[in-house]
Amino acid sequence: METLNDIRALEVNFEIARLYDLRHDSDAAHRHFVEGNAIQARGRAARDTDRRVFLDVIDHTSRVLTAEWIDSWRSASRTTTSSSAASGPVFMVGFPRSGTTLIDQMLDSHPDFQVMDERPALDRVSQAVAGMAGGYPGALADLDEAAVEELRAAYFEAVDQFIDRRPGAILVDKFPLAMRHAALIARLFPDCRIILSMRHPCDVVLSCFMQHFSLNEAMVNFFSISDSARTYGRVMGLWRRSVALLPLNVHTVKYESLVDDFEAELRRLLDFLDVPWDDAVLDYRGHAKRRGVINTPSYQQVTEPIYRRAAGRWKRYKAYLAPVMDDLAPFMEAFGYNES
Repeated sequence: METLNDIRALEVNFEIARLYDLRHDSDAAHRHFVEGNAIQARGRAARDTDRRVFLDVIDHTSRVLTAEWIDSWRSASRTTTSSSAASGPVFMVGFPRSGTTLIDQMLDSHPDFQVMDERPALDRVSQAVAGMAGGYPGALADLDEAAVEELRAAYFEAVDQFIDRRPGAILVDKFPLAMRHAALIARLFPDCRIILSMRHPCDVVLSCFMQHFSLNEAMVNFFSISDSARTYGRVMGLWRRSVALLPLNVHTVKYESLVDDFEAELRRLLDFLDVPWDDAVLDYRGHAKRRGVINTPSYQQVTEPIYRRAAGRWKRYKAYLAPVMDDLAPFMEAFGYNES
């Protein structure tokens, strides 16, 4: 049973670790991150959450997702219901700690967009598909036009339970791990645009290990660097497979490029979205403060001035990342990063 002392020890270790990291005392920081994660792993929330569930779903989806299965899909209309824009919402995805919250705030500052921040609308739809013959994602292949329309409507019904949609605004559904639902997105909204937030795999894995997450079936897989790397490999492996096999319209925003010249990167993103520039995006920090509480652990960071200290931080922890470098190397190569 967790005690107040356990909770305090957890919070203290993560805070001390963060302070050591700011001082570039990486060994001391790592020691306290290890202890903080160990305390959280022993807690009731972690014990009551099966860490295998999330990865099992990822693995099952990867096995189902083949060219032959996609070729077997029944045809369905490429138009959406009247409750949506012509091409559906914009989906913003990326592995946790890859910079989605920063992009979220910049887009939500623009008057043409309305961001729905980390609400499981797609998960609701995937659960509906899971109850069909063939399960999830297998049942996607046999959907006829009426079933696709019904699931599109179910998606927007779920959205309306989470936010009050602003008439005329382009909905941006920001849910990083919705990247595992690429086949569902392609099936329901084949003409939609997808924003992929990308960051150096080593920095992402390290940052997930260093983050005190609220626990669920996905976040219980980040208590160690090795577990974080394993989870990254499974999720991003499915994403690479999805991009290779599905007709997805994806624009990648690299975190490192964004913090180096956010205006240039944001202009390229708005061009992809066919939306004109608006100077309101330059005040995204003020917008974030006015917006108030955001459903993400990155909120405090996006209300600060853009900083570059998190880019390349993994190099200071290279000794601790050494055991997983071979596992991450294929992703570094695929995404245009290096090991130096």
